[in-house]
Amino acid sequence: MIEVLVTCNGRDRYPAWIDPDDQQEGHVRPWFDLDTVRRIADDAGEEVEKYGHGSVDTVHVLEGDVCGEKHAVVLVIVWMYLGGERHQEAVRIVEPNSESRYDIGGHDWQWYALDYWMRPLIPYPRFEDRPRIPRQGTV
Repeated sequence: MIEVLVTCNGRDRYPAWIDPDDQQEGHVRPWFDLDTVRRIADDAGEEVEKYGHGSVDTVHVLEGDVCGEKHAVVLVIVWMYLGGERHQEAVRIVEPNSESRYDIGGHDWQWYALDYWMRPLIPYPRFEDRPRIPRQGTV
């Protein structure tokens, strides 16, 4: 896994970890820490205020304390599924991986990584094909 910046709308950028071999049609599956998931949730909430629930999936972080231990439950709601045949798939509980990272939207959100100059990398180059970025102070 490598650390990159990703976006799915060309505007909001988030730090994430990706596996360059885990792509669908050139889009990556990012893994976010919980603080970044909270940012994504806030940004999705702002989108809902502008455009409504019908066109925006929302992210929710529910936090609580159980027997003195803090827990977080992360939900993604695909609002457009609620009234149709796929209503059973409308709510997804997002489980963290072994590094406590969450794959918000997975491949469905069509996330793509950005290069050093904030240009889209679709598809993201495999390890052996990645462009080399000059180290600071060498150019």
